[in-house]
Amino acid sequence: MPALYALIAVVSLVAISTVIGLVIRSQNGRIRHTSRVVSLPPEVTLGSRATLLQFSTEVCSPCRAVHTVLDRLASESDDITHVDLDLTHRPDLASQFGILSTPTTFILDEHGTIRARIGGTAKREEVRAELDRLFNSETVVAA
Repeated sequence: MPALYALIAVVSLVAISTVIGLVIRSQNGRIRHTSRVVSLPPEVTLGSRATLLQFSTEVCSPCRAVHTVLDRLASESDDITHVDLDLTHRPDLASQFGILSTPTTFILDEHGTIRARIGGTAKREEVRAELDRLFNSETVVAA
């Protein structure tokens, strides 16, 4: 009978671990909309329409891939700026912005208001769509 209990415990742990892993995986790269005003560090220069604010660390390999994606998106338009802040040397920013893992990317509007947050690997198409949504909502508000 004790072997049966041990088997049930192991199967239960595997099932729980699998569910937790799938939930975490589904959240990676997911865009969450927000409208939060924050105090930005002085090294952040805002773009005229949008800023892609990336939080990275030196040892984060996905951070380098996200940096490349965001840099290319920003280079497509003079209205978009990409800023990469290294939390290795600025751990105070992690607590200020609630960063629990890297990479984390914020999409800010021209006023520095956080409009979207992406935890994990930002996907080019989704960031582009979010920028388009942000720009289209500005047009609607201005009209």
